[in-house]
Amino acid sequence: MIISVDHGNRSIKTPTSLFTSGVIVSDNKFGIKSDYVFWEGKYYTLTEKRISYMRDKTEDDRFYVLTLFAIAYELERRGVPESLDPIDITLLVGLPPAHYGQLHRRFEDYFFRKREIVDFEFNDRCFSIRVNKVVSYAQALAAAVTRYGDLKNHAVSYIIDIGGFTVDVLKLRRGKPDLEVMESFEQGIITLYNKITSQCNSQYDRLLEDSDIDEVIRGEPTILPGEIQLLIRTHAQQFLNEFYNFLRERGIDVKSSKCVFAGGGSMLLRNMIERSGKVGFPIFIDNIYANAQGYELLYKSEVTANANR
Repeated sequence: MIISVDHGNRSIKTPTSLFTSGVIVSDNKFGIKSDYVFWEGKYYTLTEKRISYMRDKTEDDRFYVLTLFAIAYELERRGVPESLDPIDITLLVGLPPAHYGQLHRRFEDYFFRKREIVDFEFNDRCFSIRVNKVVSYAQALAAAVTRYGDLKNHAVSYIIDIGGFTVDVLKLRRGKPDLEVMESFEQGIITLYNKITSQCNSQYDRLLEDSDIDEVIRGEPTILPGEIQLLIRTHAQQFLNEFYNFLRERGIDVKSSKCVFAGGGSMLLRNMIERSGKVGFPIFIDNIYANAQGYELLYKSEVTANANR
């Protein structure tokens, strides 16, 4: 069974499910009904409070537990009955392009665990799995694959994946990667949240949730006073201006380049990007599941190519 999981700093995605990258652990079953995983003597449930940024997500078991949730949701969606016989899984994962070379072996081993059988309980249902293969891909490239039919018509384009903590930039020629530009820098949407919440706390003595900030940026109804809304929009525009300058320093002029935006941060900032008029040819991959779906497309393409050799 193939299961694809995109491990974002802000959220975990499979090709069909999405949840925040946050987990709570307890020795006892939770009193309030919620999705839970019981694994190795501990109970885990999801929370909207995301894990603090980890460049190396293998430092502890939290992202492994989040992956068990992702696997459980996929098993549930596919109608797989609970079983104590191990289900063999090929797990597809991804990393920021610039981190891939250094971290992909460690990331793959973290999930592979020497093919050991893992027993866990999900919402009173018992499962046994065995990850018999882990394949990792570069984020951003995977998202681009979902729009390859369009991108192959452009001589040069740039995939810009604004994620939770990283922004990935990849140059494409006729839809295929050109390693001349392959950047990942730690200035994703979480850094914007942190700046806004810090200043709002110090200036107005107000503690904001990420969702409060999202409402203002998207232009949705909000109970926040006007001065806080202005602060949020000002910081968001500064974030984009600094980002455009960063790209220009690397020889990418967003006014003349075809820029393909992917990731949750791009979706959040889409209206501001389009209204600014600073990006000449913006194309949006309006699909939060694009990386996870792209991992599957890449893997199936590789399997087909190997079968035809």
